[in-house]
Amino acid sequence: MSNYQKNKKLLEQSHNYNSSMEHDACGVGLIASTNGKKSRKIVEYGIEALKAIWHRGAVDADGKSGDGAGIQIEIAPEFYKEKILATGHTPDDDKRICVGMVFLPRTDYAEQEKCREIIESTLLGEDFYIYGWRQVPINPAVLGKTADRSRPEIAQVMFKKNKEMFAQDIEQRFYLEQSTTSHHLNMLKKAGITKSRKEGRKIFYSIDYDSIKHILDAFNTVLF
Repeated sequence: MSNYQKNKKLLEQSHNYNSSMEHDACGVGLIASTNGKKSRKIVEYGIEALKAIWHRGAVDADGKSGDGAGIQIEIAPEFYKEKILATGHTPDDDKRICVGMVFLPRTDYAEQEKCREIIESTLLGEDFYIYGWRQVPINPAVLGKTADRSRPEIAQVMFKKNKEMFAQDIEQRFYLEQSTTSHHLNMLKKAGITKSRKEGRKIFYSIDYDSIKHILDAFNTVLF
């Protein structure tokens, strides 16, 4: 408590804290190096800080599943250059490396492939060059049973723009890709080819095989 009072006083004196603004909310912590040098120690401090606030999120009865939390760090381009080389492609040093984080249905490989096809066709249609896909490594052993049952398959698509673009242009393109993909999925749903279910803020799409069979039967009737 004495350390708390001491630190609180320092924050008040430096105008970084005001008790009148005190309230309960989700928190964001920041750890940085004062000398501007990159260090693994900063990441380790971030992990320690994250572990200290596990109680801030809702925790399931299994004692492990929760709302989810993590740390955001800078990833060096060299990391993804190595992953691109592993796909058999050569990264273009004159172009930005773009990475899309994709969440796929974990247990249905056919639907995974369908999702990849939709994303790839959208990117190619917007004149992006696709280096390939990367499977994101995870450690399921740390997950609770509830979280493990509902976790998606996590993948990253690595690509570049065929022409030079500014960072803000790429960000705008990302939104277009997301909205265009959502548009295509909604069109497929309206056509009866896909169906969807909503869990919280997530919408899961799946192929409606009964509808496809009905369509094929109708074609066979007309053609033959």
